[in-house]
Amino acid sequence: MKRILIAAAGVIALGLAAPVSATDAPPSPKSKVELADAWMNEANVGQPAPAYVTIENKSGKSDRLLFVTGPTVNHVDIDRVDGNVGAAKPTALDTLDVPAGAKVRLDADKMHLMVFGLQQALTRGQTLFLIFHFENAGDVSIHFLVKHLGPDEPQGPSETKGA
Repeated sequence: MKRILIAAAGVIALGLAAPVSATDAPPSPKSKVELADAWMNEANVGQPAPAYVTIENKSGKSDRLLFVTGPTVNHVDIDRVDGNVGAAKPTALDTLDVPAGAKVRLDADKMHLMVFGLQQALTRGQTLFLIFHFENAGDVSIHFLVKHLGPDEPQGPSETKGA
C-alpha cells in the first residue's frame, strides 16, 4: 500500500512540474469570461514588462481573477495605478473583481499586468502565452502580441484573441 501511495505521489508531482503549453490550458467549458485585445511592449530578459488586456465577464455572476501565470515568466502582478501621470505609483492587487456582465480593461491608464522574470527577450511580432486563473470561470488563456512602441506604431490593442 505504501508503494502505491509513493508511486501515485510521484505521478502527481510529475504532472504538476510539467511545463504548460498552449494546449495544456484550454478555456474551461463552463467559462463565461473572455479575454481580448492582449498586447505588451517589447522587453529584455529579466526586465519587467507591462501587458494589457480586456476581460469580459459574460455570465450573470461576478467573478474574480485570482492570479496569472505563464510557462516562460516568474510571476505576473495585477497592478492598479494610483495618482496623476508623472506621479503615478503602481500597487499590486491580490485579486481583481470582474462584475457580472462587465468589461474590465487592463490598460496603461488605471490598471495593467506587470510581467516579471521573462526567460527570453520579447520582440515585435512575437507572442507571450499567459493563463488567467478565475475563481468561477476556471483557467482562460491568451497569447499577448508583442509590439514595439516607436513612432511607426501607435499604442493600442492587438488583433490577437483568446487561445
